[in-house]
This record gives sequence, C-alpha cells and structure tokens, in this order.
Amino acid sequence: MSHYTILIIDDVPDHRDFLRRLLRGAGFRVIEANPGAEALDAAGKETPDLILTALSLPGQPSWETARLLRALPSLVGTPILGATVFNTLLSRSRVRAIGCADFVDKPFDLDELLLHIAALLPPKAPLALIAA
Repeated sequence: MSHYTILIIDDVPDHRDFLRRLLRGAGFRVIEANPGAEALDAAGKETPDLILTALSLPGQPSWETARLLRALPSLVGTPILGATVFNTLLSRSRVRAIGCADFVDKPFDLDELLLHIAALLPPKAPLALIAA
C-alpha cells in the first residue's frame, strides 16, 4: 500500500465516497472534508501529500477553500488538484491563480485521474499508479 495521503474535499458525500473507494483501491490513504473550515482543519492536522478538491464555478466556497489552503505555510509544497464538471468554463491559468496545480474533469476517468496524481506526487510515486 502507498504511503501517500490524499485529502478529498467535496461538499457532496456521495462524491467523496466514490473517490475514497477509487483512491483506496489504488493504494492511497484517504481523508475527507467539506469545503471551508473543515477542509482547512483536516489539512492542518494531517498534512496530506496531495489535495483533490472539487471546484464549482469561480467565486464559490470551493475556490476560496483552495486559495486558503494554498496560503497555509504547512502546505507550501503540497499539490492541489481541482476536479470540475465546468471544464469548458475554466482555464488552467484561472485554476492555477487560486493555487491548484491543474484540474481534472468530472466524471472521472480513473486512469486519467491516477496519471494526474502520479504526475503531481514526488518522483518516488509507485509505478503501479500509472495504469497500463
């Protein structure tokens, strides 16, 4: 099992459950939180290796949460990966401006999600993360 911890941030419990099952199945340790204070608290207590956060439209709580997470000194090197259904309305530069390294589309393609995660984790990421 991977020693990497991923914090999933989403305000929909079913979405968090789905991602938790996918990522645990891929060998990650997973913690979960709602956007806002709960996510900030979880990130401060656990110091995840990567944060996967749902992004709704700009100006919504998920965007502010990502911006606040990026400002935490303990998370300076922690990559944040956004996940959104609004991919046609977002640009990578807009997502990077709030502190995300990149974003992936919802619904998830597991292989694509794992490739994004492997690319953002340190080079010691297990090769098993890269789907064949």
